[in-house]
Amino acid sequence: MNYQQQMIDSTQKAADEAFKYAKAVPGDKVSWSPLDSGRSVLDQCREMAMCPGWAFDIIEGKEQPEWNEETMAAIKAEQEQWKSVEDCQAECNRRLGKLFELYRGISDDRLKETKWLPYDGGRDFTVAEMMDYPRWNFNYHLGQIAYVQTLYGDKDMH
Repeated sequence: MNYQQQMIDSTQKAADEAFKYAKAVPGDKVSWSPLDSGRSVLDQCREMAMCPGWAFDIIEGKEQPEWNEETMAAIKAEQEQWKSVEDCQAECNRRLGKLFELYRGISDDRLKETKWLPYDGGRDFTVAEMMDYPRWNFNYHLGQIAYVQTLYGDKDMH
């Protein structure tokens, strides 16, 4: 198995697991915000739905937007169309399909190419590292979702 397929498999597995935990959250808790300031499970699912598109754009060299109030309002408006965890998962899977097609077309030589990104203090990232971002993001949100579950009393492993 090549790196590209490994990233496809591990990213899909991470997304599936995060959404499995999110779907275990009762409907009356999916929009609940810890301490009225933390992120709800639905909010995190909405970000996960968008993540594959962000990764696609970064790898393909699309110019990144300015992260100002206008951009954030547009993102929020787009996300609010997804009303449930299932809506978010369907959108995430749609975007993952496009991202995975990109991954399949990336040559081994291109994996070593770099691009400066402002993350991690700002540095050059390889295409291989950029390809791993969605998997990392899904794992991160899985932990956040599991933590929210413990805060409202759900101690089960899902």
